[in-house]
Amino acid sequence: MRNCENCNLCCKLPEIPSINKKSYSWCKNCEIGVGCNIYNNKPKKCEEFTCAYLECFTDLKPNKVGFMIFPQNEMSYEHKVFTVYCEEFKLQNFIKNIKKDWKMQRMIENKWAFHIRYNQDDDKLAIYDPNAFDDKLIFISRKEVQSANKK
Repeated sequence: MRNCENCNLCCKLPEIPSINKKSYSWCKNCEIGVGCNIYNNKPKKCEEFTCAYLECFTDLKPNKVGFMIFPQNEMSYEHKVFTVYCEEFKLQNFIKNIKKDWKMQRMIENKWAFHIRYNQDDDKLAIYDPNAFDDKLIFISRKEVQSANKK
């Protein structure tokens, strides 16, 4: 397993309710590019979090590409879906970056897809699943996804 080094994009992109941190805003305990100021007493959610880069699923380091990939929960493996938090202005380069990484290409060949959250409006998602939708991003609301899952 790798370590974070100078990456702390997980301190910006996801919401962490236990410390009132909103998504897409820096955690007040983060020293950008250095690390967490409360590392030894960090919230349980932070302690348990890991990303695809740390787990060696990808060589795309989050702070270099502007997004982080992770399996949201155990159902991610069953349904072969990665969750991605991406800075909105980096969304245009998402596919290009994924294509550069042979590990991600292998995941796509094995029918994995990416559900991308790209701003604070948690209802809006981009989906990248070249096996189902060609080689483009599909924009959809979470309500549409939930409705489709009920069918």
